[in-house]
Amino acid sequence: MGKASQGPVAVLDPAQRAEHATKQILRQLFETIEANVEGARQNRDSECLHDLRVATRRTRSALSQIKGVFPESEVADFKARFAWLQQVTGPVRDLDVYLIDFPTMRQRLPAPLQPDLEPLYQLLLAQHAKAQQELALELASPRFKQLLEDWRAFLDAPDAPNDSGAASAEAPPTQARLPIKQVADQRVRKLLKRVRAEGRAIGEDSAPEDLHELRKRCKKLRYLMEFFQSLYEKEQIREQIKQTKRLLDNLGRFQDTAVQAQHLRETAELSGSEAQLPAATLLAMGALIEQLLQDQARARDGFADVFAGFDSEENAARFKALLVEDSAPRRKRARKR
Repeated sequence: MGKASQGPVAVLDPAQRAEHATKQILRQLFETIEANVEGARQNRDSECLHDLRVATRRTRSALSQIKGVFPESEVADFKARFAWLQQVTGPVRDLDVYLIDFPTMRQRLPAPLQPDLEPLYQLLLAQHAKAQQELALELASPRFKQLLEDWRAFLDAPDAPNDSGAASAEAPPTQARLPIKQVADQRVRKLLKRVRAEGRAIGEDSAPEDLHELRKRCKKLRYLMEFFQSLYEKEQIREQIKQTKRLLDNLGRFQDTAVQAQHLRETAELSGSEAQLPAATLLAMGALIEQLLQDQARARDGFADVFAGFDSEENAARFKALLVEDSAPRRKRARKR
């Protein structure tokens, strides 16, 4: 089973052109996608699909967040096509998660209720088998094969010429020729500012959607720091990634428990027509939904403290030190590699 690392491992030179460095990051992610396609298609291991989806999500994030490096028409086209890939792989991954978590969920119920969840488990297995068949067709489709072929050609194409007067259907991207360290600092600063602003705006009465949006923003910040981690001092960048993950963990618990509870609700509502679950199973599912909602409430109650840690003066000082304009010493070290 061929698998590659989920995360980007590109070693970048701070003076490297942004276009070239970004393609280097994207190639690492493409290797992960290609390494896991067959495993995901054949359902060899749930981690194959997981890694493929993570690399796809990171690819979309890189295209969205490393702005002004590639022509906008190409960026928009590939963003839409990778969004399709994320969409068609979603149902199987969601069911993978439910099945992996099922033993833990079952044990959360009182012992007399645990056997009543077995019909739900069998239903999830049947849903998974159907969704996996549909996914296998998508991953063998001409549409997917064309996406891989076009993306490979895009990544292998030569960088834009230095002569801005060269013929082109679009104006040259504004950031393509800048040093990647300059672009990285700009993008991390801007996204960090938005995360802070959105987090500070969340109060006791904020809608769940506000926390979900903040989670998406935090993921983008984490991905940027991981894309560019070779440009910064190792311990500094790792600490800031860790601080961001702590906030993401809280927001993830809030969102994931809500999604699981909603899925159980929808399954129960379909029981009269499609699911045909016994009454005892529906009662056990109701008890499980109650526990999930309690977990969600605890995550929500803990948000203020977790965000306060992320938004602290100490963490702000660490970010400031991380993003200080000191690329010259790093450039010298990079050339010695």
